[in-house]
Amino acid sequence: MSDIYAMKNRARNFNAFPRILSLAILVALTVLAGGMVRNSSAQEPAPRVKVEPAPVPAVKVAPRVEVDLSNLDKMELIDRMELIDKMDFSYLDKMDFSYVDKMDFSFLDDMDFSYLDKSIEKSVEKSVEKASKLYALDDKLERLAQQGRGFGIGSGIGSGAGSGRSQSEDDPCEFKIVVLETLFRSDVQRGISAATDWLKPGSGQTVRCKQAALTLLARHGGKSATPTILNVARNETDLKLRTTAISVLGATNDDSVIDALREFALNSPQNEIVEASLYALSRHTSDRAIAVLGELAMSNRPLPFRKAAISSIASRPGEPAVDVLFKIYDGDSNVEIRKSVLYAFSRRKSERAGAKLLEVARGSDNVELRKTAISAIARRSGDQAVDILLGLYDGEKNEEIRDQIINSLCGSNDPRVIKKMIEIARNPQTPIERRKRCIGCLSRSKDPEVLKFLEDLLK
Repeated sequence: MSDIYAMKNRARNFNAFPRILSLAILVALTVLAGGMVRNSSAQEPAPRVKVEPAPVPAVKVAPRVEVDLSNLDKMELIDRMELIDKMDFSYLDKMDFSYVDKMDFSFLDDMDFSYLDKSIEKSVEKSVEKASKLYALDDKLERLAQQGRGFGIGSGIGSGAGSGRSQSEDDPCEFKIVVLETLFRSDVQRGISAATDWLKPGSGQTVRCKQAALTLLARHGGKSATPTILNVARNETDLKLRTTAISVLGATNDDSVIDALREFALNSPQNEIVEASLYALSRHTSDRAIAVLGELAMSNRPLPFRKAAISSIASRPGEPAVDVLFKIYDGDSNVEIRKSVLYAFSRRKSERAGAKLLEVARGSDNVELRKTAISAIARRSGDQAVDILLGLYDGEKNEEIRDQIINSLCGSNDPRVIKKMIEIARNPQTPIERRKRCIGCLSRSKDPEVLKFLEDLLK
């Protein structure tokens, strides 16, 4: 998944422990499973076996205190994932998953799930962030309660002495970060001065504190903080601090950082630096940032970075993003890169993007590109897709392309599609696998004509 590299960089910069990644994978699988069921009408496959899975007991989670998290910083809060340790997964040992062996998933081989990239990334990021915030907030309040400090919220916050943790185990940096945040909210200039002092050589501050200082400077410091952040991004020897500094440069939205981000993205030998700069460019809203993402997409960088850059461009509003996508498609002959651009066109409402997809679907010399374009047309064109794809089917000689068109139309309740599926399934000259596929696509229809057709086939 292309955009997952941006999230991965954020997780690394936020000092998330491996258990965050475990939660992210769990959520991603859940979203993917849901996405397969809720897929768009042009993509939804017919189920082969209907099986009712065993009920899943509710996960037991320790109660949480309702607190407004809107002003809290992700980099400050994402620290540990002991929240997972408080969850009870023992019910999994008692569940019966044998029904999975009876299900036919062969239809997945022909399906394209690239459209899920963005939604999975967002769901994973949101779930990781929420869970991490909840734990870290309780943990912070517990530490402060042990120190004899209170927030006036009540006496039930934290586990206090009963947790078995001593005050000596607490990181004093966490409290200092709270103080620095408060100083920024009270007096921005004083906050900038204090955060800048933290980042100076020999300041004695921990990496954790310095990361928080970078984030607060990027958020509140404006252009006056850019030189300080850039200095860390260019000269810091600690990789975690460098990647943090590079990542937050995108939040400044200052055009003066674009050249530095371009240098990091195109020339750094370290993948972590490339990921951080890609993330920063994806957050920067200027047209220059889009242009640099286009350069990265056409560079000799590893393919996942290039595809991630294309996905980031696709999410930008306006025609400049479409211009860059056209430039990438026409200037790069790599099939995987071109397929990524076609997926990107499926996310655009631009008429030029739609025309390009139709052009590729009709006349490309590469079958894989034609199949990708057909899938993209089904996702973006709504009711118009039916006319386009049915027209393509009738004039197409390549059987592989015809199969792709049927897969893209499968699940649609449009009467024209139902009529075409019946026609194909009834024709004995049609390849048997395609006829079976059409019948599977009709399986959810309650149309009387479909039911009569199925009964006639049995006779």
